[in-house]
Amino acid sequence: ERFLFKNIFWIILLLSVPAIGALLVHGFYGASDDLHIAWLQQLDATIRIGQFPPRFVPDLSFGFGYPLFNFVFPLPFYIGEIFHLLGFSLVDSVKTVFLLSIPLSGYVMYKFLREHAGEWISLAGAIIYIYTPYRSTDIYIRGAFGEAVAFIFPPLIAWAITKISKSKDIKWIGILGLGVSGLILSHNIMAYMFIPFLIIFAFLIGFNLKILYGFISGLLISIYFWLPAIAE
Repeated sequence: ERFLFKNIFWIILLLSVPAIGALLVHGFYGASDDLHIAWLQQLDATIRIGQFPPRFVPDLSFGFGYPLFNFVFPLPFYIGEIFHLLGFSLVDSVKTVFLLSIPLSGYVMYKFLREHAGEWISLAGAIIYIYTPYRSTDIYIRGAFGEAVAFIFPPLIAWAITKISKSKDIKWIGILGLGVSGLILSHNIMAYMFIPFLIIFAFLIGFNLKILYGFISGLLISIYFWLPAIAE
């Protein structure tokens, strides 16, 4: 049992295999939003002509270009571009991001739950989070690229809030900031939906200035995206 929970990430990864198996087929697997492959290609083209952060992609709208990444969540495409620059195809880069989102979301859910419950309950909660039917709909039917990545961040934010309330280690302020910015940059609508509930959770657990600093830092990190999107 000690060995099991000392290697919890690898255990969650192993338990995630049935959830990621269909991503391991050759080529794309037929989800609805295959347009994300084209959007990743356009982000790649935008970076290659020296525009960073990428905003106005060159080839959409019949070659007139389009301010795609002024409004569309950029973080999943940044991650996909890293894999593409490493030599992965566009399709494999998108599938790799989907694949990584599954065990990572389960792992951070385990770490959050572990602050409030025992090891077995936390592991059960992490596996339920991975195998909730909506998650499979997101990945295998809708192909919701941003939502799949965004599921990593609510438990990460809640974990950081919990640690801030218990610990004097200031690194958790930074982790909270990265979590908030990651959620905003991963999916606009999920950020609108989840951040109010996470703020309520923070008040329930004991809101303090360090938590406020974490939320503000997350807004500042992502301000280059959300402020122009609102303004324009």
